[in-house]
Amino acid sequence: MTSAAAMQDATAHSFTPVEGRSFPRAVQGLATLAMIGLLASGWTARAALATMTLPPELLLLAGLAAVVVVWSYLNILCSTTRVSNDAISQGWLWRTSVRLRDIAQVKLLRFKPLDFVVAPRLVVRAGALGNTTFHVADPAVLAVVDLLVHGRAEQAP
Repeated sequence: MTSAAAMQDATAHSFTPVEGRSFPRAVQGLATLAMIGLLASGWTARAALATMTLPPELLLLAGLAAVVVVWSYLNILCSTTRVSNDAISQGWLWRTSVRLRDIAQVKLLRFKPLDFVVAPRLVVRAGALGNTTFHVADPAVLAVVDLLVHGRAEQAP
């Protein structure tokens, strides 16, 4: 865990606001493959489902589950993370945002060899708001997050 002192030092320096995708391309590809597999299995089961008499409650539940699956898929594809001089935000249709001055504690969860599969996560604690997690897959956004968390940009190998 890193104290907010490094973040306050970094915010004292002005930087160019950046925005980039929240999830790595590999995760987006895997989500697309999973969605294609789900649609294919639904297509093959359509004849059997058409002959069944299903109660309305089950159809409602299946419809709600489909909405959650599509919403999550679109979130993985369209979500972006933005770091500006005053806030960190993430989302695609609705954005979650935390002001930098409200952040009391910050953690960057990252395993560099797996950045292409697992998006680094920035977990921030902001007063009474509790913990908020931001996914960061874009290298430019990750460099600014390193600056905010550690007070310096990460060194290139």
